[in-house]
Amino acid sequence: MSRLSTRVVPAYAKLNLSLEVVARRADGWHDIDSVLVPVDWHDLVGLSLDVASADALSLTVVGPAAAGVPTDDSNLTIRAARVLRTLADRPLAMRVWLSKIVPHGAGLGGGSADAAAVLRSGVAMLESLGIAINPERVAAAALSVGSDVPALLSQTAQRVRGRGDRLDPLTTPALHLAVASTTPSSTADTYGAVLPDEIRDDGRSERLARLLASGEPPDSDLMGSALEPAAGRANPALADALRRAREVVPGVSWHLTGSGGAVFTVTPDRERAAALAAAMRAAGFNARACRTVG
Repeated sequence: MSRLSTRVVPAYAKLNLSLEVVARRADGWHDIDSVLVPVDWHDLVGLSLDVASADALSLTVVGPAAAGVPTDDSNLTIRAARVLRTLADRPLAMRVWLSKIVPHGAGLGGGSADAAAVLRSGVAMLESLGIAINPERVAAAALSVGSDVPALLSQTAQRVRGRGDRLDPLTTPALHLAVASTTPSSTADTYGAVLPDEIRDDGRSERLARLLASGEPPDSDLMGSALEPAAGRANPALADALRRAREVVPGVSWHLTGSGGAVFTVTPDRERAAALAAAMRAAGFNARACRTVG
């Protein structure tokens, strides 16, 4: 393929500053209410694309977090590439190159961010070839790939509701955070372990969204994931890892993101975030200082 047809872009991970499970739907999915922010911990995604006489698709995965990442149709970037072909409505030759840096199974949305990057780049590349795609079709296609993918298309803070299809952009102050990955957690198993009395809307996400929109720093009492009890039941090793992580630096409030297993804490500046991340790495956790993007 021509070098001019290749794009390499960052795929920013996400944090659910807050997440509530507000309903179980008749179709088996759950409705959530979440404040989601992208952070500068990211993978790199390369896409080569051209119109062709027959479909061709390949995926190469490299990087420090590549171990265990599937390269078949269960990989969200492959699903996103197949969706691009459907949106284009013609044969495409595509190569996807993925440098995995964000740990998988951490609730950081690495796979969803990778898929969103493929869609975002692919739609732009198709447009340069004279194939324009309606944004509503792109949004619907993103949801078909994964529930987090629509929110990660824009690379900006979002209030996320429904199954991930109801999005309201948020204006938030820049945040410094320390983020630490503990042990992998299964999103499907976690949602499957949610108890009926854990499905409720206590308004935390709405209050947090209002606070951030006003330019105020987030309130620690409003942050965290309502999925944590279910995640611990689904994976006792995660519950133990969260306990150990919270013992590393006394007095720091670590919040679970999504279905886990990463935790985060908001800090006053990058220096404090870097110090906390260093302490977590010394304790054996994959951690780094992060800043929100967008």
